[in-house]
Amino acid sequence: MSSVIILMCLAAVAVIWWKAKEAQERALKAARAYCKNLGLQLLDECVVQGHWHFRRGDSSFLVVERIYQFEFTSTGYERYVGEVIMRGAKLVSVHVEPHVVQY
Repeated sequence: MSSVIILMCLAAVAVIWWKAKEAQERALKAARAYCKNLGLQLLDECVVQGHWHFRRGDSSFLVVERIYQFEFTSTGYERYVGEVIMRGAKLVSVHVEPHVVQY
């Protein structure tokens, strides 16, 4: 009986890790697309998970809302911070801080 409980706990941890990795990959894809559309350069080609909490999703069930941060540049000299908000596997929004626009 105890081995079944241990296996269930390991399976739950694996599913949680898998879902977190999937959300991070989607957040990176969203950051890349956002930067490309605005003519910005995504730096380091990564997003870092900031914090997370539970929110109500579209179907009124609790889902994990994760906030990822990334760095970008518009001029090649300064670094600016942006964030991607994911609710479950769904993209909620992408925000960037005010930055210099180069023509």
